[in-house]
Amino acid sequence: MRRAPVLLLAAFACGSPDPGASGTATAGTSSGTTEAETSAGAETTSTSTSTSTGDATTSTSTSTSTTTGVDTTTTTTSGETTSTSTTSDTDAATDTDTSTGGDPLDDLLTLDHVQVKGTHNSYHVEPPIPFDASHEYSHAPLDVQLADQGVRAFELDVHEGLGGFEVYHISVIDSVSTCDAFTDCLEVIKGWSDDHPLHLPVAVWLEIKDSTGGLPIDAGDLDLIDDDIRAVFPEERLLTPDDIQGDYASVRAALEDGGWPTIASVRGQVLFVLLNTDDKSEDYTYGFTTTEGRAMFARVEPDQFAAPWAAIAKLGLSDDASITAAHAAQILIATNVCGAGEDDDACQADLETAMANGIHMLKDDFPAPIQGKTYWMDLVDGNPARCNPVTAPPECTSAALEDL
Repeated sequence: MRRAPVLLLAAFACGSPDPGASGTATAGTSSGTTEAETSAGAETTSTSTSTSTGDATTSTSTSTSTTTGVDTTTTTTSGETTSTSTTSDTDAATDTDTSTGGDPLDDLLTLDHVQVKGTHNSYHVEPPIPFDASHEYSHAPLDVQLADQGVRAFELDVHEGLGGFEVYHISVIDSVSTCDAFTDCLEVIKGWSDDHPLHLPVAVWLEIKDSTGGLPIDAGDLDLIDDDIRAVFPEERLLTPDDIQGDYASVRAALEDGGWPTIASVRGQVLFVLLNTDDKSEDYTYGFTTTEGRAMFARVEPDQFAAPWAAIAKLGLSDDASITAAHAAQILIATNVCGAGEDDDACQADLETAMANGIHMLKDDFPAPIQGKTYWMDLVDGNPARCNPVTAPPECTSAALEDL
């Protein structure tokens, strides 16, 4: 028999605000759409004929040219030169454009060469009566963030309800979400991904919570979360610790020797990261030993950078030493940049610091402009992605990373 739901309300009404994420105040779920432009090529034929009776010479000139691969041919016969020209072009109005990325640099650039925009509490909708300034923000549905705001990293707070896992911030006082069921949130992401199969990998951070509502979550429940992830995303659409580890003894050994995979090999995939570093992380990593067989990576703390499963960290902007150490260890780094209730100028300064320090995933409450606020996360030279100024090679361009 399960224990009764735990609701700790007052403690969170005035508690420390999470540094977070926000944007357009849109509730509900919007399914992703695919833009397809089709153009049927109109064929143009040009023929010119010249006849001179004095020399009994007839010249018929026809030239043929096509943008779809038809060769230009000129034929000359005795006393007559014939050139036929036919031009076939594919009009942009009817061309089926399925290009969603892919670039000659795909086999050079790797996942750690990227810097992307992310959101914190990516599902969040401002409650009717906010109990704290940190709750005063709303996000667009996940697929709108992906399609219109260039977001490529999410954060979901996962609680266990009587009917399955649910996504919200704090029960009752801050519980409005654009997608209530955990698997519904995943389906929204997958729907957009299905329509854009060559997108950069989308990172989904999960904070497993039972002190802010819902039932207690134990090691067995963490297995069920893995099952839910795999029920929505087939293995070939997931980037997992086992994919990185390959034939190496550990994830860490693989990264130290071979580094992160190329962009070409991970387009269209989604990777999950366990945000917790407490007993839930200990359970998930089998006593902080391995993530073998898991659907998610597990966040590492600075004193765990050498752990066999160490691959992804979330660090504070002021922790310069740990950021430097993470780059040296080829660990992907995330950070929170600007939260609701924070000063616009301070947020802009933090964004510039985060970009310059080579943070890979920049999480924010404001991925797009909103009324009454001058700050929003505008990635210079790249929405949704830009070349990481610390790790990317000079050949890197934003268009090479993703150009949907």
